[in-house]
Amino acid sequence: MRRFHCQGYAILPPLPAALRRRLGAALDALLARAATLPADMVTWERDLSPRQRQGLPAPGDAVFLLGDPCRADPVFAKGFAHPALVAAATELLGTPELRCHFTNATIKAARCGNGIAWHRDALNRYMPTARGAFLRAMICLDGMEAANGGTAFRPGTQHGAEGATEVVARCPPGGIVLIHPRVLHGGAPNLSARSRRNLIVQWGRADDPPLSEARESLTGLSPAEVLALGGG
Repeated sequence: MRRFHCQGYAILPPLPAALRRRLGAALDALLARAATLPADMVTWERDLSPRQRQGLPAPGDAVFLLGDPCRADPVFAKGFAHPALVAAATELLGTPELRCHFTNATIKAARCGNGIAWHRDALNRYMPTARGAFLRAMICLDGMEAANGGTAFRPGTQHGAEGATEVVARCPPGGIVLIHPRVLHGGAPNLSARSRRNLIVQWGRADDPPLSEARESLTGLSPAEVLALGGG
């Protein structure tokens, strides 16, 4: 994982194709009934500010974020606690005692998905931790590149580097991007003709729990407990 420590991010090989298709189908099913889901689970593109929309039209029926998807379908646990992802988190965080903080599906809809401003996950307002001993992983169901609003990084900024050159992560469908909590990253709008669906999970050390009282269905669970929800 040398790249992770040097660049602030790393890309793991794709999930098995059958699992990726299953997760994609489950997400599409939730998106199709998003209007019937609890309001606190769904953030629509129309809910975002003009600054976030970056001048793009705000379609009324496009979902930007679907929070805590396991609350609606436990199959997502199979992705969030996939053994390859958990093994990488265990190595990078230096302990097998991991706990899930939160999960979501972040969607950049075709031709209108909004951009995401430059930020560091260590400065989260939602479920931050005292030491920032966590990492975030993105399962890129559709793959990711500049054309579909792929996440861009400024490598080295997790170490305080200035003026780092922007690099857009490229990964195949099902690829997993691991993100250092202190690296600067963001993303352009999706102007392509295809959607960009990412499943997001934040894993942290058990000895550095979230400070926030906000909880989701997987908050505080170990990898084994999360995986069991999805049927092992």
